[in-house]
Amino acid sequence: MSKFIAFGLFVAVCLATGLLWAQRSQTNERGLYEVRSVFPREISPAQYQQVEPRELQMLADQGWELVGVVPYIFKNEEHGTPEMAPRPMVTQTYPAYFFKRLRVAGVR
Repeated sequence: MSKFIAFGLFVAVCLATGLLWAQRSQTNERGLYEVRSVFPREISPAQYQQVEPRELQMLADQGWELVGVVPYIFKNEEHGTPEMAPRPMVTQTYPAYFFKRLRVAGVR
């Protein structure tokens, strides 16, 4: 029984040592990239403006890589006159854009 416990303890120490060594050799990728997000603008209460394609192109020209586009605002609007029952519903979506690029040395 004591040989079994000693062997189990030996295996646990070897695994712990291996895990600690593996974590030490990994690089911290979190510091390698800077991130940026672009959201639709609220121009007045409950009125939004889409992100301009020109702004997205300008970010691409600066070396930003597009990594995600997600619907950020869902807006339901009724169209037609009040006499129409039921009035047709239109859903407008306003996406948000997420970018990354390699961090430039010396710039925070």
